[in-house]
Amino acid sequence: MLFSQSSNKPLVRALCLPDLDKAIGGVKQLYRHVEHLISLGWDAEIITEGDGFRPSWFDSTAPTISLKESYLRGEINAASTILILPETYLGADLTSFRGFNLSGLARIVFNQNAYYSYGLTPSNPVTASSLESFYDDPAVLQVLSISEDTHDFLAHNLSIPDERLSRVVNAIEPFFVDDQPKTNRLHWMPRKNPDHVQAVLQGLQRSRVDHIGSWQGEPLENLAHEHVALRFAGARLFLAFGHPEGFGLPIAEAMASGCWVVGYSGGGGKELFRFGASNEVSFGDWTGFINSVHDCLKGFATAPNEMNFRLKRQALAIRSLYGRQQELDSISIAWERIAIQFEKWRLN
Repeated sequence: MLFSQSSNKPLVRALCLPDLDKAIGGVKQLYRHVEHLISLGWDAEIITEGDGFRPSWFDSTAPTISLKESYLRGEINAASTILILPETYLGADLTSFRGFNLSGLARIVFNQNAYYSYGLTPSNPVTASSLESFYDDPAVLQVLSISEDTHDFLAHNLSIPDERLSRVVNAIEPFFVDDQPKTNRLHWMPRKNPDHVQAVLQGLQRSRVDHIGSWQGEPLENLAHEHVALRFAGARLFLAFGHPEGFGLPIAEAMASGCWVVGYSGGGGKELFRFGASNEVSFGDWTGFINSVHDCLKGFATAPNEMNFRLKRQALAIRSLYGRQQELDSISIAWERIAIQFEKWRLN
């Protein structure tokens, strides 16, 4: 039986296909999850499409292995391996996944955006039977959620029982800091909802917002993760356009860097807009968005001491609640449950 050579724990293999070298936050978090599992004594690896593939936009020590190589090693084995599936694999045929039958393996669903549960696009909706086979199969030992909002969605909308749900923390990378000199600069990420981005930016240009003359704006795109951190470290304001979101990691990263955040929570980021240095805007409320930016710029112009106090407090709260240790502790608790569930499942 092919258990980990260093412990009696089963192998853990996390599917992360196809091989895409572009900034996708969920991919980075999957690699971080595997890193933590290794530190906890698990034999864990990322399964990729091709041998040696590794995303270039972030650094990770998580080992990778191609699906074919994993099969040739004998790791596609129900008696000894747990498979981690991203929530986007809903609807995938595991009986013939890229030519391999994965349907007999125990599985963990790592749900980083519950809003994908009904399909990635309206033109390709998910059926009730697909939801049932993906989440209700006895081989699904646990579903991991990464925010209060995602957890509530899975518990109430999909009726996944509490004993099969575990919350894990999405950690902020330690290089997101708020100890650098700041200027009147604002940032946004144009990849999601670009029509909303243009509507708000054009509205700001035409609305003659007070105090905007001294501010500079710059989109953040096609940057390595460390370079995003550098931009946040020197800025005061982040405009959030992501929706829907499972957690809203860019929001948390901006807050940890001492940026005031105005914009959409995306649902999953609701829990972040509670620390006093942000303005949540309802999705599609472009007028409210512009008014909130106006209020923020006015605050920096007329009450800078109070604004800076709130930003420092918020950055401290975010880094304390969403740090690497908190992530590790939450993963440890979840996988203690999973280890027990795997033994029960294997013996049935």
